[in-house]
Amino acid sequence: MSGKDSRTSVTRRQVMAATGATSAALLSGCLGGNGDEQSSGSGDQSGETATDADATETPIPQTSLSLAGWAADDTESELLKQRISDFESTHDNIDVSYSAVQAKYKQKLKTQLGAGNAPDVFYVDANYFGSFAANDVLLSLDELEADQELDTDDFFEPLIDAFRHDGSLYGVPKDFSTLGLFYNTELFDQAGVEAPETWSELKQALAAVAEKTDVKAPMMEYGNARMWKALLYQNGGQMLSDDESEAVFASDEGVEALEYMLELRDEGLLATPDELGAGWHGAGLGTEEIAAAIIGPWTFPFLAENHPEVDEKIDVAHLPIPEGGQKATSAYTVSYSVAYNTDSPAASRELIKGLTSSEGMQKWAEQGLALSARKSHQSLQFYEDHPRYKTLLEAGEWSVPVAYGPNSEALLNRLHPELEGAMLGQQSAEAALTKAQEKINTEVF
Repeated sequence: MSGKDSRTSVTRRQVMAATGATSAALLSGCLGGNGDEQSSGSGDQSGETATDADATETPIPQTSLSLAGWAADDTESELLKQRISDFESTHDNIDVSYSAVQAKYKQKLKTQLGAGNAPDVFYVDANYFGSFAANDVLLSLDELEADQELDTDDFFEPLIDAFRHDGSLYGVPKDFSTLGLFYNTELFDQAGVEAPETWSELKQALAAVAEKTDVKAPMMEYGNARMWKALLYQNGGQMLSDDESEAVFASDEGVEALEYMLELRDEGLLATPDELGAGWHGAGLGTEEIAAAIIGPWTFPFLAENHPEVDEKIDVAHLPIPEGGQKATSAYTVSYSVAYNTDSPAASRELIKGLTSSEGMQKWAEQGLALSARKSHQSLQFYEDHPRYKTLLEAGEWSVPVAYGPNSEALLNRLHPELEGAMLGQQSAEAALTKAQEKINTEVF
């Protein structure tokens, strides 16, 4: 699959297979399912071995790498292929084969990692990164972090930290998205309100929109109360204890944040997509059935293509915060990571370095599909010319990735149904969060 190390005729994959005949079955079991299994392992054994073995100044031999990821559409795939072509044009010794997995990406990657035949480099969503790292299937990238040319200090701290495990780096952010308050300026003008900065101002603005415009609902939110995670941190709460040993979100701060959302719901200021007959927030904004939504940058291409006249009316503000609270928003990020048993660790690191360098990330970000993970890019002309994107980019500083350690998926699988019950009026905020927290601390931790 990938090129062999010039210093030996035995590949790392063969070595790993010979020294751990049962590892494939073990990894497949640990990584299988929906993330309910308690992970084990420090995440540094196989990674450190491969990294140390390749830590030389010798040139990278002629190498063929495989890169796997997913893409929203053919356009995104073609853009990545162009970035790969740019990399290959300056690295004659490295050929890269890209595979876009359009369905069941995570499950396919888990199977490949468990069997020891994963691609050299691949995307890892922050939500399940923790389980991968804890099961020793990723290569340590500490050597990349020490590379001054990559300059990992330039990445937004919450994003780069999302891909650390036990003090080591196992992924470099490809890009990210944050949630912002998207609002229809024309409808807000009709209601005589401006972009709100606090929770109370948001409630007042939505009430004015409900009274003075013809929207079906002033604001839309998913049934699983996605924005609650951001409100939790704004209000001084957190999802897990500092040592990540237990869930602590059913705190006074967490309950108050969910109660605020339920107040909006009970007063007719917030509705779900199902209630409005709109598939998602972007569709509701595009048809002007709603005036506001807390959503991310993926909305811009949709509006520009499907509702260009409405797109011109949409602006973006940072999420309103509670009085006395702090800035926070949810972030969604993906890494480039390397298989623990790649035959070509040096070439794999070089590819990641090229794709996430300042120049490489700039070219990717300027396509408008996602945001650059680099702080210095806030001054790029692209963001000066596209202030709505810049607003979302700025929030990288205070963003909280939706990633809660090795058990992140298991946690969310137990939390979301209880949040949905609260949004449907079936239980109080306190009951929903307490039930979810007790279930997580009993069944997961």
